[in-house]
Amino acid sequence: MKSDRGTIAPLIATYLALILLSVFGSVAVVTALVAVNRVQGIADMAILYAHDRSVTAGIPNQAQLSQEIALFLQKAPSAHRVVVVSAAARVNADTSTLRICARYKNPLGIGVESAIICRESKAKSFLLP
Repeated sequence: MKSDRGTIAPLIATYLALILLSVFGSVAVVTALVAVNRVQGIADMAILYAHDRSVTAGIPNQAQLSQEIALFLQKAPSAHRVVVVSAAARVNADTSTLRICARYKNPLGIGVESAIICRESKAKSFLLP
């Protein structure tokens, strides 16, 4: 009877490739989640900042709102890790809405820069009686 002797190297290489693929996949998912939450946080803070500064008698001024959003996106340190592709603000009665689309600049240099992430935030005025 002949003995079949082979090498285990292809099996080890396959396992190593699967481990590396799952690690890189996990890093990509976590990076995407961080990017989405970062853009949502920037949208939330921008609309709150701009809404608060553009309200007169409970109604926000559209021109002032857009100007304050642009100022926030230029000056806020949290907004420096994103490249804003578009920011659209609108006013409906006492509610301000901001839809922001951005690319996230990952400090590690891994992956989300090719994706555009869009998020929306709202702020509403109220008057105390």
